[in-house]
Amino acid sequence: MNYELILLEQSEAFALHLGDCIDRMPERDNSHRALAAAFACELGIEHAYALRILFATGAQNAACAMLHVQYEALVRAAWYAYAASDADFKAMLDPDSGFTLPHTGHMVHGLKARLADEPGLAGLVKPLLAMNDAYSAALGDFEHGGINPMHRTGSGFPVDLFDTVVRSSNGLMYLSFRLLARQGPPGAFVQSIDEALWGFEDALPMVCFQDPALVD
Repeated sequence: MNYELILLEQSEAFALHLGDCIDRMPERDNSHRALAAAFACELGIEHAYALRILFATGAQNAACAMLHVQYEALVRAAWYAYAASDADFKAMLDPDSGFTLPHTGHMVHGLKARLADEPGLAGLVKPLLAMNDAYSAALGDFEHGGINPMHRTGSGFPVDLFDTVVRSSNGLMYLSFRLLARQGPPGAFVQSIDEALWGFEDALPMVCFQDPALVD
């Protein structure tokens, strides 16, 4: 069995394990803020699933493009949960308001500002900032078909890039599940999502995913 298949199978097992954990959530907040965050989390989880399918079926460049929209879905979810104002939600609910969502960079800036006031958000926001700093240009290239994807079409897809994209997707997926868990009861249930990392550390992208700070 080659490395790519092993990592994809481990990633799928991680996704199923997280899904089993979230299925045991006893209740959910049904406020507009919580529902918006949950819907965006679920969209990002769907993107992660699609990314694995694309890699498994040989559509590597399309899989890389999927990472960008997965990242944006999680940023949007985090912004809904922690940075959007009550006025933003009021405008979003009014079809005549003309409200448009801010771009991803603005949302990331808002989350960074919120982190300064609420350090307990580090376990969510710091990995997003790290990915924004490390991968923004590359993610845009994946999505928009720049010269590197066209070159790879002729020369083959490098294993190290596959490894980076799949691990990054797994990290974003984990954070989506963790943020989704925050729409349920506080405390022990979120801790159970943290404990779901055990045994899957090798499928995650960077140190900041290994020991997430509890969000109060």
